[in-house]
Amino acid sequence: KDHPDFLIFYYNDRNPITLNKCEKFVFPFDNLKATASDEHKINDNNLPLMLNSKILQRLLFQKAPRAASRLNARSLSTSMEFSAPSPRQRSPIELIKDVNMSIKDVRVQLATDSNAFRHLKATPLTACLGAEISGIDLSERLNDDVIEEIWTAYLLFGVIFFRNQKLTPERQVELAKKLGVIDRHPIVQGMEDYPDVIQIVREAGAATSFGETWHSDNSYMTKPSLGSILYAVEIPPVGNDTMFSCMYALHESLSPKMRDLLNELKAVHTAGEAFAPSNVEGGSFDNPEAAMKYVKAQELVTNALHPTLRTHPETGRKAVFVNSMFTTNFDGMSRAESQPILNYIFSRVGLPELTCRYRWAAGDVALWDNRCVQHVAIGDNSSHQRIMRRVTLAGDVPV
Repeated sequence: KDHPDFLIFYYNDRNPITLNKCEKFVFPFDNLKATASDEHKINDNNLPLMLNSKILQRLLFQKAPRAASRLNARSLSTSMEFSAPSPRQRSPIELIKDVNMSIKDVRVQLATDSNAFRHLKATPLTACLGAEISGIDLSERLNDDVIEEIWTAYLLFGVIFFRNQKLTPERQVELAKKLGVIDRHPIVQGMEDYPDVIQIVREAGAATSFGETWHSDNSYMTKPSLGSILYAVEIPPVGNDTMFSCMYALHESLSPKMRDLLNELKAVHTAGEAFAPSNVEGGSFDNPEAAMKYVKAQELVTNALHPTLRTHPETGRKAVFVNSMFTTNFDGMSRAESQPILNYIFSRVGLPELTCRYRWAAGDVALWDNRCVQHVAIGDNSSHQRIMRRVTLAGDVPV
């Protein structure tokens, strides 16, 4: 009673005994809980497993001498004080699924966990988003354990980067198939020999606007792309970085009232404006010599309707799922009515505390989760050529 933080644990020879609650510890027996206030339940039929208090030790000798003898016979001295067991350390996946813990707190904690992975090392880029992965050669045939750890890191950090890799288009496709099902781009033509791979080219001196607005890849599709694998083939000596933004953190930054409002709204996504002829500098629907070629697909004239806040199917976390490239308005509302709310959300996507910025080098690979991450290509260097190869993974219907 004088030491409420000290615990005594009992085990009946026949069945576990339910005593007072102690919710912050996990015990080896079901319903095995007690505190000093349960002194009236101390008797020879209840065998203490651990003693923490001098008071309880005295009670044990006074009221359960045979139990004390049995403890001593098992080399568990009743004169010792044992520290209470610390809570079991949760696995990284358990952390990311704890929706009551902010995504920043999760990722800061992961940054100090040296035992999170066995096959790779993850070095976080910021407190909110992104990690650089080392110890993995993506050109090799990776076993299932390594693939599983890569996927775990992907879920934990939202976007992961691999430096100095050598990925042929064939190997990039093989890697994508290991991670999921390939989602062929409906509008941008793939490479001639590898139609699942699109080559994103910005020629020196040429104007381009591909990917230079915050977006989630292919959100205009009924089943938007789950993830993207981007490989750097040729990179300028400076500039043309990519920024990423955490949509978990954006959701958490909104007021409860705003979250409640957005939770009731669905948003309209379309490719028709982003891929309109006037907006596709550097690519062409008609020019066979263009660096990037587009197909007049059905997606250019159809819309997709998605929840404004989607629930990640693997982590259970809520993420904002509207973007300034493909989202036009809320379902049942005009553009004019939708604009104030959408513009407010769009204005927050690039907040420094929600983002990370990656400076590319040839051979680098990025893998990001389109379900909870937006990205934007920064077109600040038009004097040098930039060539990237991308494969996307098929997703599901957002809920």
